[in-house]
Amino acid sequence: MDEVASLMAPWGWGRHISRIFAYLLLREQPATLDEISEHLGISKSIVSVATRELEQYGNARRHSQPGTKQILYSAPDKRYGPFPDQAKMMGTIATLMTRQQTDSAVVKQRLTKVAAFLQAMREAIDEVYERPEFRD
Repeated sequence: MDEVASLMAPWGWGRHISRIFAYLLLREQPATLDEISEHLGISKSIVSVATRELEQYGNARRHSQPGTKQILYSAPDKRYGPFPDQAKMMGTIATLMTRQQTDSAVVKQRLTKVAAFLQAMREAIDEVYERPEFRD
């Protein structure tokens, strides 16, 4: 789990979120906040905030148990990681770069190339997520 957490850091994920994501991926059954907290040695309040953030971005699924207020979380079935958010950010940066005013032809060419690269990366990620096997 710690290896996954360290690999997710460059994608903007904090250590706790990354560890919880890895924990959920490695479990067969959904886990309660208490189970996650106990197994990972993270306070329940941090687990609660982190799981809600994972859920908000589609990186965890929330389950309720009939007759109780207990909430369980599991890994998503089809979409994984921070990539949709990163793709959106790449598109935004690309747009900003193409709008940047400069008198330098060299700078303009550099910005155009970087923007084209970022836009291509966004489109590639979006394309993968549109494939039927990765749709929710």
